[in-house]
Amino acid sequence: MNMKINAKLLKTLRLEKSWSQDQLAGISSISLRTVQRIEKSGNCSLESKKAIASAFDMKACQFDMKDKNSAFSDEKSNRFYFRIENGTQLSEIIGGAYAYQLSHDDPKSKEEAELLSWSAQSIQEWGGIWSCLESGNRIEAAFDLSELIKSLESNGFWIFGVRSNQESSLIGNNKWPVASIFLIREDNPKIIKLNLEDKG
Repeated sequence: MNMKINAKLLKTLRLEKSWSQDQLAGISSISLRTVQRIEKSGNCSLESKKAIASAFDMKACQFDMKDKNSAFSDEKSNRFYFRIENGTQLSEIIGGAYAYQLSHDDPKSKEEAELLSWSAQSIQEWGGIWSCLESGNRIEAAFDLSELIKSLESNGFWIFGVRSNQESSLIGNNKWPVASIFLIREDNPKIIKLNLEDKG
């Protein structure tokens, strides 16, 4: 089954990693011609979409994004983290994760330190109890997380994150879901503005 993906996003992410189309093809285990076709037309199979998403350590649905968005590039892990704009998006990343990697820009005041501390703790606590919540409670929790995001944004911070499966030697080299969350100043130079609108 063929579907559309955001070809501009794919090309932007590939170039940000300094990968050639051939390198992406090898990492994704798909043909070079397939990568070229996808970047040109945005048409691909579900299998190709999943393979490409896996190469960037992303969810396939993240290639459905349209219009304007922002990503954060973490030099340590060489991954991209997309901006989280509401509690539902945040809950999809933190809900049921086995571990959390929370990072933040340095606070410039006691008030910022308290805000970042409260936000990080709240995110981890909601993630920890997510699987115990019933459907109605999850809706309320997502609303609370949206309010947390608004509070951060009104103080000049954006949330970026991704959920990935990571190996741990502590638990038999098995892969476990890990939620990586960054609380970043909106003017941080590591933020990449992705203008994905189709101008043609």
